[in-house]
Amino acid sequence: MTSIMMRILSLLPMITAGLCGILLLISIIGIQVPEQEQKVPLIPCGIPGFETCPVGMAEDNLSIPWGMVFLDLDANVQWDRGDVAWVGIVEAKWANEENCPPDDNGLTDCESTDFEYLSGGPDSDGSFVHTLGPGDTRFVTGGKEGSLDLSTQTVVVDITVSLSFWVEILLLLAILGLGASAFDMNFPILSNIFSRQE
Repeated sequence: MTSIMMRILSLLPMITAGLCGILLLISIIGIQVPEQEQKVPLIPCGIPGFETCPVGMAEDNLSIPWGMVFLDLDANVQWDRGDVAWVGIVEAKWANEENCPPDDNGLTDCESTDFEYLSGGPDSDGSFVHTLGPGDTRFVTGGKEGSLDLSTQTVVVDITVSLSFWVEILLLLAILGLGASAFDMNFPILSNIFSRQE
């Protein structure tokens, strides 16, 4: 009777280990968030009579709550005209009045060399991947030297969500521990060894 009860009770750690395994597998594969598309005007660089190349900045922050520290958010950013334009991500502090705030047209008074980029920037050629962390960031964009194009381009942001590496490690350890516990409840090899030693 005791053996049967132990086998029945062993189902609980087995089921829990299975659920943890499913979560781990989903995290490894990643969950795709519906991609976001936005039309962005191209900003000319090299207009006769202008010594600087304007940099545009998004009006709103891209905010990631601190409660999402257990997730990895990998953003794949792509844009149509990598030949004439660049896109980057900077900390939201650059939008403060003492730094480079955008005006009503979304343009800043700063040049591309004034910013510190988290990803992308003037050297980017049409795409980059950035892992979004907790905090506030903003997108910035500008034209490459000699670009006089005044049309628009499409910027696509594709985000893949997964668990942070340290969370995946904890899940793996939980799976191994629960699996060992369920195995020992069905086949008490370790328990028998320890009881013999006593």
